[in-house]
Formats: sequence, structure tokens, C-alpha cells
Amino acid sequence: MYYGYRCYTKEDKPLGWLYTFSCDTEYAFTNTDLHWCKRWKTERGAKKHFEHYDSRWHFKSQGGYLKIEVMPEFSQSQYKAKSNQQRWNEANRDVLYQAQENYNQKRPIMSFRPKAELLKWLEEERTVDDNAEPETDAALLNRKLEKLKILEQQGF
Repeated sequence: MYYGYRCYTKEDKPLGWLYTFSCDTEYAFTNTDLHWCKRWKTERGAKKHFEHYDSRWHFKSQGGYLKIEVMPEFSQSQYKAKSNQQRWNEANRDVLYQAQENYNQKRPIMSFRPKAELLKWLEEERTVDDNAEPETDAALLNRKLEKLKILEQQGF
């Protein structure tokens, strides 16, 4: 159960439930998308901000007013629902795990600490692309290993 601000015209006609948008600067009402609305779990919480919203609504609606009322029941679950991809991932964790294992076996992560003189040489060999970004460590090492592989195949 939530408490919300029910919007009324100056002729006492109910319009809908207050919601805000554009960083809380624009005010509107709705009867269908209640998950957008300003709402509180307690009446005390709704009263805390009532004057602010009521004066803004009064100005926007040219004389309308707000009342704190119990909102109709609505389902939040459909608005907080997980994506199809998230549901599939949760239902098929073993498939994801196996795919990750296969990927890791084909492309293992290697870790080593090169000597200081090799690090200096690698920095000198690092290329800079057109966007003025230096080559990544992985790209640099892959490029140098490819070059070494070709040289060894040629008999050097």
C-alpha cells in the first residue's frame, strides 16, 4: 500500500496521480503508469513533502490542488522485470560456464614479469595509432610475438 498525491482541478475534478519528470521540474498526472508516480509507504512521509508539491501543482494547473490518498494497487514486478537475456543466463548457467571455460582454454591468460631492459625496449617499440593513443600491452606483445614467429619460420 502506497500513499500518493491525487491531482484535482480547481473545480474539484480528480485528474490522476502526480508524477514528475525532467529532474523533478515538470509536473503531470497519470492513471495508468502508477509506477512513475510520487509515492510513500507512510502518510507521514507523504505529508513531509506535500506543501512543496502542492504549491507547484497549484501553479502548473492554474488553481488545482493535491490530496494525499491511498493509491490503487499496482504491480511493480513488470517494471522491474529482468530482460530476456538475464532470464536466459540464469536458466542456463551451466552453458555459460562451459562457454567461458572453452574460451579460456583457447585463449589462456599468461602472466610474467619482463626484465627492466626488456620493458624499456618494449616501450621504445610501442606504436601510437592515429588517435594518439599508445598501443596496449597485449597488442604490443602479440605484434612482437608474431614478428618473432615469422623470423623463426624463415630460419633466423
